[in-house]
Amino acid sequence: MEKPKNSDTFCPIPWIFEAVKANGDIRVCCHADEHKGKGVIHNSQGRAYNAGRNELSESRNADKMRRIRRNMLNGIWSDECGRCKKEEENKLVSRRSWENKTWDFTIEKARKATQIDGSIDVNETPVTYWDLRFGNFCNLRCRMCGPYDSSAWYDDWAKLGKEFNVDPEDFEWANNEHFWTQLEENIPNMEWVYLAGGEPLLIERHYDFLDKCIASNYAKQITLEYNTNLTFLPERVTESWKHFKEVRIGASIDGYGKVFEYQRYPAKWPKVYGNLILLDALPDNIKSWLAFTVTAYNVDHMPDFMKWKLSKSGFKRINSSNTRPILSYHMAHKPEYLNVRVLPEKHKSKITEKFKQFVSWVDEHSFDPHVIKQATEIAYGVCNYMNNESYYDDSWDEFNDFNSKLDKIRKEIL
Repeated sequence: MEKPKNSDTFCPIPWIFEAVKANGDIRVCCHADEHKGKGVIHNSQGRAYNAGRNELSESRNADKMRRIRRNMLNGIWSDECGRCKKEEENKLVSRRSWENKTWDFTIEKARKATQIDGSIDVNETPVTYWDLRFGNFCNLRCRMCGPYDSSAWYDDWAKLGKEFNVDPEDFEWANNEHFWTQLEENIPNMEWVYLAGGEPLLIERHYDFLDKCIASNYAKQITLEYNTNLTFLPERVTESWKHFKEVRIGASIDGYGKVFEYQRYPAKWPKVYGNLILLDALPDNIKSWLAFTVTAYNVDHMPDFMKWKLSKSGFKRINSSNTRPILSYHMAHKPEYLNVRVLPEKHKSKITEKFKQFVSWVDEHSFDPHVIKQATEIAYGVCNYMNNESYYDDSWDEFNDFNSKLDKIRKEIL
């Protein structure tokens, strides 16, 4: 294998990871969804590998995966990795950067495991990290989502006159028993399982999976990570979580009060806040944080929300780590008309000033250095991304048209 020009493009994902989309298609990783091909892995006939019909291991040495591995080992950015590249260019913490800090699967290990054509022995290098989305069954109709991510969106999507060129039955792929057999056979190799949706806590079969992990005595080596809207928190899941090495809960909270309810319709803030308080009191093996999706709706509210988190939320453990003492956030890149770059320049200027004032507020209140550091990084990262380009200017009318129509359908307004 040729010595890489640099390691600035390396990520362990293509070696140790298996990612399943809501419709069962297997993809490179969730960030690759920004790529025109959605990061989906295809066979030699051009058909997507799908967890509902294929052997899970088949996709791991597909042409796309072998090419991406070769590129990473030679310091080349693949198109599928464009989102991480863009985020790093804008001084944001990318998925690639995070995974390199999380895993000890280094570029040296990758070189040893990889053949010259980019292939690997799937038994010698098993999947230790899983990204599973068991369909699109969800109880919310979040404004930045759609029917692909939430079954609850179907009616509103039709009323908006938008097309949905996917058969809803495609999202039933997780009813395939062979998939569950394969997944359960891989439990001994599992170190990390990321569960999203839809809404993962609504998926009944997921509870059976947790029980299998516990019964096999492997739960103690597995970290579970959830992306959940936290509209409910059943006791049976919190009891199961006690058996796992660690459980990490990314609660999809994008503000408080009416701002939260507008973006995460029809969730109710008092109920979700109550569940956050319950989450905050769970055993020490359960770590949790606020996963804030930054959109054109809530970027102006974001400094207020961070002030609330730091001074009024009452949380003792949520976002209590030195690396994430305020919140975790990611930019909504798509749909383009909800991206913060769609905002007119006068709005961006006011928002930028609001973030500067937030950083000053944090400094004035003598928070710990790691809090001040993250406040500065968040403000810089969001504002730099927002102001860096304005190539979505033409989408401002689309933003207003979309919201006007949806407000009438839902009889609400922010």
